[in-house]
Amino acid sequence: MRDLFSNFNSKYFDKFIDLSIGFLEAIAIFVIGFWLSRIISKYANFGMLKRGIEDSVRLFLKDIIQITLNILVIVVAINTAGVKVTSILALIGGAAVGVGLGLQGSFSNLASGVMIILTNPFRVGDLIKSDEFEGIVEKINLLNTTIRGQRNELIVLPNSPLFNTNLQNFSAKDAYRIDITVGVEYRSDVHRLRPLLKTAISENKMFLDYRPIVIEIEEFTQDRINLTVRAFSKPRNYWDAPLILRGICKDVMEANGFKIPVAPREIKIINSNDERTEGN
Repeated sequence: MRDLFSNFNSKYFDKFIDLSIGFLEAIAIFVIGFWLSRIISKYANFGMLKRGIEDSVRLFLKDIIQITLNILVIVVAINTAGVKVTSILALIGGAAVGVGLGLQGSFSNLASGVMIILTNPFRVGDLIKSDEFEGIVEKINLLNTTIRGQRNELIVLPNSPLFNTNLQNFSAKDAYRIDITVGVEYRSDVHRLRPLLKTAISENKMFLDYRPIVIEIEEFTQDRINLTVRAFSKPRNYWDAPLILRGICKDVMEANGFKIPVAPREIKIINSNDERTEGN
């Protein structure tokens, strides 16, 4: 009886030791494996950077490499701990249908992220505008795209609606045209004002002097002549260029005696003492 009890304890003690060793080995594989996957993805990112691969593709592939390596580390660690990977995969496969229904949006975002990388409607560093948001693309992730807004706010947009919506990419070309409207009085000499504005705009470094500067009459209103002023600038000046252009036009007009018309106002005077009286 004593020998049987001793054999029983020895048997389960050996199993406990084996499980403990496997558990410690699994933890070591987790720690070292995740560390190596991060190092490998960084070196892969550095290699792609040296080869001149564009930022959007480079960052996307870096994430793919790290996620793939992390999955391999998890599988190896679980197998080392003594858990049968095949049984886990079968369990995961059984739950995949239910989970897939709940993650349809995520899968759609993932597919759209891949399509954004392949079709290149925009890249990291581009200035884009969707139906609701505009900003500079900072990163294209697997499920979303991060852009920096006009007020330096961080905007995270899901890839699926971003890929399937109307989108403007102001950085697709090397120049962006700014259009503003400037009003002058009817008696103003537009032919004298036009070259003055062109000279002042072309001398400002924000605007491209090798691109045409257009200043033409847009319309006649009741109290003024509206001029359309068009000048080209770099896409990175998208937010500041219109403000600078309006300031240039105002300064030139004031310095050369041109007046900016003020819209007429209709004033009604109501006499509060005007009361209707009835006689007896």
